[in-house]
Amino acid sequence: MKQLTVLGSTGSIGCSTLDVVRHNPGRFSVAALVAGKNVDRMVEQCLEFTPVTR
Repeated sequence: MKQLTVLGSTGSIGCSTLDVVRHNPGRFSVAALVAGKNVDRMVEQCLEFTPVTR
């Protein structure tokens, strides 16, 4: 399984990347999400994808 760090996760490309992850749960997981200003969307993404914490 590939672990991804998604930079700009709340933007259009980041959201598209997370759609790919969403449709391929056996192939990809989210290690980290990075976003700029859209805190509400970032919270939703964190709750859905539960990035790895260490």
